[in-house]
Amino acid sequence: MALNKYAAIRYRIIDECIRSRSKPWPTKEELRSACEEALYGSSNGSNISLSTIEKDLWALKNESVFGYAPIAFNRMHNGYYYTDSNFSLDLPLTPEDIDLIRLALHTLNHFRESQVFHDLETAVNKIQGRIMLADRLAESNLEKVIQFEAVPESKGHENLPVLLDAIRNNHETEFDYTPYIDGRPRHYLYEPYLLKEHKNRWYLVGKDTVNDKIRTLGLDRMANIRLTGNTFMPADDFNPDHFFRHSFGIGTYTGIPEEIVFSLDAIQTQYILSNPLHPSQKISELESGLFLVKLFVTPSEELKMQILSYGAKVVVISPDWLRNEIMATLSKASDAYKQWSW
Repeated sequence: MALNKYAAIRYRIIDECIRSRSKPWPTKEELRSACEEALYGSSNGSNISLSTIEKDLWALKNESVFGYAPIAFNRMHNGYYYTDSNFSLDLPLTPEDIDLIRLALHTLNHFRESQVFHDLETAVNKIQGRIMLADRLAESNLEKVIQFEAVPESKGHENLPVLLDAIRNNHETEFDYTPYIDGRPRHYLYEPYLLKEHKNRWYLVGKDTVNDKIRTLGLDRMANIRLTGNTFMPADDFNPDHFFRHSFGIGTYTGIPEEIVFSLDAIQTQYILSNPLHPSQKISELESGLFLVKLFVTPSEELKMQILSYGAKVVVISPDWLRNEIMATLSKASDAYKQWSW
C-alpha cells in the first residue's frame, strides 16, 4: 500500500492520540481536529472531514502494513483505544519525511554552540548519521557492512506524557512503586518536579509528601499512576542543576561530596577523556605512565560499580574508606572464583 505524506502524518497523529496517557479515549472529532491542526494549522473542518478519519481508522485496523492496529471504540468513554496497550504504529519514513528531518537537522546545527544543544547533541548526531545513509538503507545485505546500536525502549516511557502534564500544572500524583532491591511494593503521594533521563531510563524527581523528602524514582518501577486532584506549590529551593551537581549517575544522596582519587592506565584514560565520568573530572599524568583521576562527587553505589568495572586497571588512592571497600569487594570476588566448581 503506497502512502502519501499527508496520510502518513494523519496515521502517526491518530496513533499518538490513541496512545496518549494524558488525554485517553480520543473521539473521532478529536482525532480529526488534531490531524487538521498539525497539517493545516487550524481545526475548523475545512481541510479534513470526519469521513477521512473514518477511512484512516479502517485502513489502520485492516491493512497488514499497519500491523492490523487493534483499535476499538469504548462506548462508556465515547472514544478510541488500543486493545493491546503495548501496540504502537511503525511506519516507514517517506522521502518527504527524510527531507523534513534533513531540514530540521540543518536548523539545529546553527545552535551547536548553545548550552541547550549540549544535552541534545548525542541524539542529533545519531539521527544525522542515519539520515546521511538514508539513501542506502534499502540496499540488500546492508547489515553485513553497517550495524546501528539498538537502544531498547525501557518500561515506563508510556507514563511520560501524564507525568509531564502533572509537573507543568503542579498536580499531586500517587502511584505504586516496587524497587528492585527487595521487591516490596510501596504507595507514594508525590509532588513531581522533574523528569530526568539516564542511560536510556527515565526517572521522576519530586517530593515524597508523606516523608517530606525529595526522591528520585524510576518510571519502570511505577504502576497505577493517577492525579489526586490536589495541586501544590513547588519548593522554592529546588534547583535541578544544584540538586545533581555532585551526583554520580542518577542517585541523589544525603552524604557530603568529597574528592575521589584513583589511578588509571593510559588506554582507559583515553576513554574517559573522550567521555568524561563527571563534570568535576581532572586528569594528570604520573611519571610511571599512569594517569591520576580526580572527581568531586557524593560517593554512591554507581561510583563503586564504575570503579570496579575497570578491574585491575584502576587503583583507588583516596579516600581510605573507599579504597578499603573496593579492596574488600575484589577479595570477595576472588574467593568466589576460587570456591566455584562445575
